[in-house]
Amino acid sequence: MPAVAAEATIPPSSRSTERACPRCRKPQSAFPGLIVSGDELPRCPEHGLPFVDLRDGSDPLLGTTIAGRFTILGRLGRGSMGAVYRARQEAVGRDVALKLVRQDRAHDPETKGRFEREARAISALVSPHTVTAFDFGEAEDGSWFLAMEMLEGETVGERLRRVGRLDWFDALRFTRDALQSLAEAHSKGIIHRDLKPDNLFLSRVLGGSAGGVSAESCKVLDFGIAKWSRDDDETKIDQLETQAGTVFGTPRYMSPEQAQGTPLDARSDLYSLGVLLYQMLSGRAPFVDDDAVVVMARHIKDAPPRFETIKPEVKVPESIEALLWRVLAKAPAERPASAEQMIAELDAAEISVRALESGPRLTLSKPEKTLFRRYGGWFVAAALVMVALGLFAALGSRKSAPADASASAGLLASATGAEVQSRAAADSDSLPLASVNTVENSAPVAAAEAPAIAPSAPAAKKPSQPHNAAKPQLQKKRNERYGRFE
Repeated sequence: MPAVAAEATIPPSSRSTERACPRCRKPQSAFPGLIVSGDELPRCPEHGLPFVDLRDGSDPLLGTTIAGRFTILGRLGRGSMGAVYRARQEAVGRDVALKLVRQDRAHDPETKGRFEREARAISALVSPHTVTAFDFGEAEDGSWFLAMEMLEGETVGERLRRVGRLDWFDALRFTRDALQSLAEAHSKGIIHRDLKPDNLFLSRVLGGSAGGVSAESCKVLDFGIAKWSRDDDETKIDQLETQAGTVFGTPRYMSPEQAQGTPLDARSDLYSLGVLLYQMLSGRAPFVDDDAVVVMARHIKDAPPRFETIKPEVKVPESIEALLWRVLAKAPAERPASAEQMIAELDAAEISVRALESGPRLTLSKPEKTLFRRYGGWFVAAALVMVALGLFAALGSRKSAPADASASAGLLASATGAEVQSRAAADSDSLPLASVNTVENSAPVAAAEAPAIAPSAPAAKKPSQPHNAAKPQLQKKRNERYGRFE
């Protein structure tokens, strides 16, 4: 089943289409005197049916109520096994995504088993990065339903189809969100087994006093083929769990052990997420052959192609690329041991990249920062005064000219300015090395600019520079929604 489009991904002109009565097809605006109170749905005065979205034609379920509490307002997507609808749960006044299995498939053991597996999995997970399940059960006609939170946004697959690839910091942010969902799932003995672009949803949440949009949050969807196991004896819980040697999943995102049908653990999901990270960074999966068997064989035997060979324009920081190759190791033992460890390594890689982008910096411990804030400026000033006194003594012993005294006075002025600059730098949590070098090198620079003393001949005069000559300056570097039915 193709990825279910989120309402927020539909063009604004289509989203604003007015709802109408599913029977007479009259729009709500045809009844100007209609009064609606509270969270009640507006209904056609002639037929008593709620106004619904008729863009998808005459679906017989539009306007009906499922399980006595979910009124269907529009269809979000459909497939061979069923469909996903926007529905209103009037008792609590909220819209939900209602996943329904077709009535003629509802009694199929495999279909029912997969549906139950997904409902149990997401009901057991409370991470904000896992889609939330509200309700699950059997409808009046014998079909199965799963009510989930209504998400606004788009899947990673839709984003990549729209923009090609992502910047490394966005790719890492979405990967970290997905890892937080997987960390909880793995801790409860749940292995997803079907991570792919259409099963990661980039949800936009309205917030703030001005009604602004917060940063996107990545949520993991579709635990329909998740594997459940107990930590003590790894006994399979699902009655319809696959036998050894059976392959489930999407070939382009399978781990080598998954492609071989061998037992899986949490590190299989990490490999699949590594493939997703690879695709977010480069715009394509590592192996893109049309034949699924060939793709699975490549996951088992072939190393992923380097970015420079497939997309030379892609520039991925070395620390991030090194971690990616480790996550994509063929042997599970060579990958990070857990989702938590992978999060820690992602954080470390990102910190190192940002440190390099912002230039070399002197990092102080907390006690060192406190001491430097209090006394650092005075230490630097005292050192500069000592240098100045030494120069005074040297100049006096050599009977320097009055001009030399003015040079020394300039040096003291430089020392005073350096002391002020040192105090300002000490107010920050981390001090750029450039600031330290400016303080340390001020005395030698001033001394070099002073006229040299020569007893037998006057010092050569430095050629003057034009008043408007450019001065070198330091530059700072800038730092298938709800799853699918197969």
